[in-house]
Amino acid sequence: MRTVGSLIAIVVALASLPVGATDTTEPQPLPPPEQHTVVRGTLPQDLPGRWMAVGWIELPDGKARTTPTLWEIKQDDQLVLTVRFAALPPAQQKALDDANTAEQRWRPSPVDIAQLAAAWDALPLSDPRLVSIQNEIIARDGFDQSFSSDAKTREAAWAVRQAEQYHPSAAPAIKTINVYAVLEAREGGYFGNFTTATIAAVPLPIPITLSGTFQLYRVDGGAPPPRRGFLGRLMDFLQGCGRR
Repeated sequence: MRTVGSLIAIVVALASLPVGATDTTEPQPLPPPEQHTVVRGTLPQDLPGRWMAVGWIELPDGKARTTPTLWEIKQDDQLVLTVRFAALPPAQQKALDDANTAEQRWRPSPVDIAQLAAAWDALPLSDPRLVSIQNEIIARDGFDQSFSSDAKTREAAWAVRQAEQYHPSAAPAIKTINVYAVLEAREGGYFGNFTTATIAAVPLPIPITLSGTFQLYRVDGGAPPPRRGFLGRLMDFLQGCGRR
């Protein structure tokens, strides 16, 4: 899954900036980061469920790095997105690692998705060294100026923007902004532009932006039915009473 080390390695390699010696002492585990969700606009009805967002970061000479992320979206009073930090099942993790070593895209097959779905609840959790994540799920009718004017997002039907704040022990990483701009439905999920910008102290705080595309794969095998409102649930109850 996406980790501080892998993204910072990309940032440092592309920027060719000197990095000072780092403390190799194993850091103490952190509690899971606090996560909050903001929703704006009219979004698709099929978003609740489990997803894997697979981002492909474009590198020079046609090469690429793959950065997958697990999402769980629930419908309460509003949509709530939670990032699940966990390793993939062993076979998929090895395929991902091999692809990244070769700087080639990893594209999960239907078998990969099925195995991920079966193993989801038992996946070993990882420590992202984050203290907070602000998730925004925004439809086109809720876009602000930054979305409407940016070439990567202005044609999107909807988008997810994430602001991840790192713990000081994750240095040189300070903060990462991820933007998934959905352009179209594809392969049972969604496809679009992916941008990630990391602020890293190498040695001074600078933002370094990487971009590419992404595919959002549904992991739980189908869209759940939309949540019924109070009136609908009341009618179901009354109809059930009439059948007794």
